[in-house]
Amino acid sequence: MAEGTTLNDILDMFRCCVLSWGVLTTMLPAFLLAGAIAAFVPPTSILKHLGAGAPPVKAYGVAALSGMLLSLCSCNIVPLFLSIMRRGAGLGPACAFLYAGPAINVLSLVFVFRIIGDRLGLWRALAVPVVAVVVGLVMALLFLREEREREAKVVTQVAPELPANHARRLVLLFVGLVGAVVIGSWDLGGWPKGLALGGVGLGLVATGRFEFEREELLEWMKETWTLIKMIVPILIPAVLLIGLFASWLDIKVVYRWVGTAGARSAFTASTFGSLMYFPILTEVALTKRFLAMQMAPGAALSLLLTGPGLSLPGAILVARGIGVKKVGAFVLVVILLSATAGLLFQHFVGQYSCPCTEGF
Repeated sequence: MAEGTTLNDILDMFRCCVLSWGVLTTMLPAFLLAGAIAAFVPPTSILKHLGAGAPPVKAYGVAALSGMLLSLCSCNIVPLFLSIMRRGAGLGPACAFLYAGPAINVLSLVFVFRIIGDRLGLWRALAVPVVAVVVGLVMALLFLREEREREAKVVTQVAPELPANHARRLVLLFVGLVGAVVIGSWDLGGWPKGLALGGVGLGLVATGRFEFEREELLEWMKETWTLIKMIVPILIPAVLLIGLFASWLDIKVVYRWVGTAGARSAFTASTFGSLMYFPILTEVALTKRFLAMQMAPGAALSLLLTGPGLSLPGAILVARGIGVKKVGAFVLVVILLSATAGLLFQHFVGQYSCPCTEGF
């Protein structure tokens, strides 16, 4: 490991998250998808699958696993979270989706197995949905009365009359948008990604032209713009500040707090992961560097559990939609559960040999 390496040398947030076209190809499809949910998905459909009154197994199962195909970070998942909340999703399932979405996607899981190893990868793969469901259940219980009042208001809304082909056109639209999100977030190279996004874009244009009325498309753009105005003015400055902080913070200083064995290190690693902003998969790179420095496995898992699902910018954005009190409770519960999972991993596995002892 080179002397004086800073945190930003590993995370490289300026290139990944600010000074890159990848920001546009990742965030714009996420905003368009969130806007489409807000504009076209009836509240009754959200209530049926994710509402507080939906069967718990279905609601939490859908919430904890629906992010498997979405390669989004903790900030890009926010517009989708706010959209399903506005359409009537229960706080519990929505919080399960908010946490699990960035960490449960297939690309992230495969990357952890390949880079860090089977045992730590398996524990992360199993812990993410478990933590997500428990977090959702705790949040639903903590704010039970408020959620019942909110659900009653959603149920009493008059549902608009939908076209006969509504289900078919929504399938076409959402398949295209999810495809754009997936392609936009993968590192496919310049020309392959451009061609793939161009093909998906043409399909979306055709769907909008032949399946939707002009007024519906305007409503979609209105909802998308509302989310952009709510999120981007907060997100960009917050990421810049964290990037500046990471550019001078020595990796060795961080390791002294999060790298050793024991409860303190697990909770510190969990808290650190919840405050930092990690671009997609960079929490794996950072954990790999720490493991090469002989990081305790419990702390490593704690960091892998909070790194993708939480961030300070993401918490600020979510607070604009559901309030500081709920966000504070959400972050605290995730930190506690992630640290606990790390300590359990440390207890049952003991010493862990990562296939990364040559450094990063």
